[in-house]
Amino acid sequence: MAKFWFLGAAVQHFFLVANAEDTPADSCTKERPTFADLFEDENEGSPLNLLQRRQRQRVQEFRQAELQAEKSRSWPPPPFDFEDKGVRYSGLLENDEETKPPPLTPMVLPPSSKRRRSLDLHFNAVIASCGSKLSDPARCNKAVVKSAQSVFVQLHVEARIDEKVPPLTKQETSEFRDRFAELVVGDSKRVVTKSSRSEQYSGWKNLVQNGYMAMRPVVPESLAKTINKLHDTGESTWKAAYDSSFVKVSVAKGKSKLGFEMSTEEEDEMKNHTLSMLQEDLSHFSKEELSRSAFDEEFDVRENWPECKHITTHVRYQTCNNCWSHATALITESRLCIESRGQFNGANAWLSQSFIAACRLDGRDYCMGGSGLLGFKTVSRWGVPTGGPDFRGNMKAGIETCYPQILPHDRDIRCPGACSPYVTYSRPLSEDLFFVQYQPRALHPVGSQVHYLVKQALTQDGPILLGMRIYQDFYAYESGIYEPTRKSWNLYMGGHAVTGMGFGPGYVLAVNSWSTSWGMDGAFKVSPQSVDFGFFLPGRPLGSFSGSSYPMPLPKER
Repeated sequence: MAKFWFLGAAVQHFFLVANAEDTPADSCTKERPTFADLFEDENEGSPLNLLQRRQRQRVQEFRQAELQAEKSRSWPPPPFDFEDKGVRYSGLLENDEETKPPPLTPMVLPPSSKRRRSLDLHFNAVIASCGSKLSDPARCNKAVVKSAQSVFVQLHVEARIDEKVPPLTKQETSEFRDRFAELVVGDSKRVVTKSSRSEQYSGWKNLVQNGYMAMRPVVPESLAKTINKLHDTGESTWKAAYDSSFVKVSVAKGKSKLGFEMSTEEEDEMKNHTLSMLQEDLSHFSKEELSRSAFDEEFDVRENWPECKHITTHVRYQTCNNCWSHATALITESRLCIESRGQFNGANAWLSQSFIAACRLDGRDYCMGGSGLLGFKTVSRWGVPTGGPDFRGNMKAGIETCYPQILPHDRDIRCPGACSPYVTYSRPLSEDLFFVQYQPRALHPVGSQVHYLVKQALTQDGPILLGMRIYQDFYAYESGIYEPTRKSWNLYMGGHAVTGMGFGPGYVLAVNSWSTSWGMDGAFKVSPQSVDFGFFLPGRPLGSFSGSSYPMPLPKER
């Protein structure tokens, strides 16, 4: 099983003291922790388990009563809902008897009112203990901890019943609870210092509700098991791999490995442009070509240009939300090698992803997301120097480059005017820039005919950029052709940019920026329908190339 690619230094968690039976603190330090039974099999004395079992029993009883009511002619009235859109708990009213539900059908308050009232109680307790400048810090902390524990139980039971969260193991639940508590304790001061009571309550509600969703485990063990069961029965085209390190990784942390952005307006504009140009684009293909499926045979950029295999097999590791710059760097160095017929080559033929992200044309922060064409436009405007990846990339040790990947804790990153101060490099940045004049184009994935243009770009010029929507299950990908698993708790995470490297029957081949320990040595296959943001073609780079015996790529002149 591959080591998980997220974790760096160990993170200390705030532990809640619910009762004397809490999980021992040293259990988190085990190298390979043993997973407990699923959430339903927890200790019967646990208040979380008792609440959940009671709620589920009520749901089952109600559903049984509802089925009996539909079969019985003596129960003519339909179920009476306590909410406009229908709720899981309803009272069945009869005409001939007292207006009360059957014995096995619970009558409860609407979930929204119940939730609001419960949040009020916990909010009031926090404000009473923390809302004054004279508040005792110890008492305040105790109140926040207690409220966080109670709110977690409430939100978790509701999420499990509504199937927004899959079954969790004991350890997953414990780590989840600890992350949630740490977040609530850390941000509660910001909430209680707001000026008005309504702002305080709104801040508290957003903190606990959004915090619960953000601190969920990114890949629960049950999710990976479900995917593999579907694969074994032929209902899924790919397999998942679960690692014990997943238990410590939150959804919020998982989202930091994405970063593709596209507004609805941009997507609509791209779709209209693709449709308007499609017939002209397809006129360059013969009838014979169009009569076959675009991806009817296998093609791999890495194998098609063997003289560039040392470059096209590069795999990076992103440390924040700038996947688009990682894909741009791999595409640019690969295409430079292909266009120069292997002259741009060598162990240090890495182009700087960090330079592309720091010099982005939209002026936004280094770690913020970007569109599919942003990287190509940035390289065309400023050029790009050599720059090695994070140590989790697959560059050989001891290789020197001008502007290697920036450490994740660096702040106030600006477009550099010199090589990194942390390296000893043989020439200044001005002499290390590679200028590539791209003519980029975006293709909306509207219909299978677009795939002919994608095939042409890959087979003639090299890698392209793919934009796709990512769901939780993608993080556990191991092999096969990826398609999102259709489950209510397989939640949407965000947009992601990857490098398209080929295709085959029913799939597009791509390289991710999550190190070689993920997927198929950093690569994966995905169904064309799942590349749902679009295909971004850089166009053939313009410029001349010259050979040299110098053991690193030479910069190109304008």
